[in-house]
Amino acid sequence: MKIATNVHRDAFGGITVSNLALFDWLQDKEDTIVGIEIVTEMHILGAAIFRHYPPSFFSHHIINGIDILPCHSWEKMGNIRKKWNILIETTKNILRLEAPDILLANGTYNTPWILAQAAKEFGIPIVLRYAGVLQKEIDHKNFFIKKRLLVYEKWLASTAAAVIFPSEICKKTVEKEILGYSAKQSIIIPNPAVAVKNKTRRNTGRFVLVAIGRWTPIKNFQAFIALHKELLHSGWQHRAIMITSHWDEKFGIPETIERKEPMSQDCLFKFYRFVNLLVVTSHFETFCNVAAEAVVNGTPILVSKNVGFSEILIKAGLKRMVIDSFDNPVQVAKTVKRLAKIKLTAKEIKKVASLVDPQIIHERILGVLNNVIKK
Repeated sequence: MKIATNVHRDAFGGITVSNLALFDWLQDKEDTIVGIEIVTEMHILGAAIFRHYPPSFFSHHIINGIDILPCHSWEKMGNIRKKWNILIETTKNILRLEAPDILLANGTYNTPWILAQAAKEFGIPIVLRYAGVLQKEIDHKNFFIKKRLLVYEKWLASTAAAVIFPSEICKKTVEKEILGYSAKQSIIIPNPAVAVKNKTRRNTGRFVLVAIGRWTPIKNFQAFIALHKELLHSGWQHRAIMITSHWDEKFGIPETIERKEPMSQDCLFKFYRFVNLLVVTSHFETFCNVAAEAVVNGTPILVSKNVGFSEILIKAGLKRMVIDSFDNPVQVAKTVKRLAKIKLTAKEIKKVASLVDPQIIHERILGVLNNVIKK
């Protein structure tokens, strides 16, 4: 089976992490990948994260959208199919050349939408793997932008022959807020997480509290800052670190919070050994790969029930790591102090790992793709 899919060279992102895990698993099988990337930068470095794949398995097609996407935002009024026509036609040329059996669209942003437009016109079946609900990601935008982008997200979700949701909360949210009805041919398959061999914990002397994510409103970093301030106010000594792609000086981040640049997955695995608690303050997450990776590598976490990975935690008997919300810093601080006294056991880690086992998850994804092709 030849699978076309959207790829991105940025290693700091859930879609890339999930893609690489799937590609690594498929590499020694008969299936092949057609990776399609749309870039909007004048200068880019080579995509190092894909270099280890042989050309016989992975073909990487790069489309230059620098004169299109920044100039013709889909947030503005107008016929976006017409404005992005050159990108869609270029994608069609790639699909004509490669002749994939299926399109695996990752996420609901502009690149998967463009690929799906091209695939639909060629009659190539589409499987949508949800990675972020676009309407949730743009919740801070005005009414008209949200309404405009809802049309695009609904089209993609309704056009797909099958939809893979990483969590039950993602499925319910899409069916209620995007589609307005039950998704056809839908299945819940969590994202995989891999444990490294060396999970030896390193004690730095102070309790290390960490938040990781893209600099975007949905990540709700204000709650992490409020938690940090509340812990300091109560005299609870700790070290607070934010790993993010941007740093807005107007955001009001205290000097007592350290900032680190985004890391590769391998560097994150090493970093987890020094972390005592990963805090995921997001308003909404379809899954949260970072949280899953942290737990299977022995790092405790704290998430809200609006994070898809919370469902895995509850199944594994780790409900203590799930709270209703991060709205009340005082209550969150109490939870952090309580979690600091409880060690994550090997049995608990093993249970979580079994629920996000890459072998099982990728077999299920491949099963969905094969079933769609056979119809």
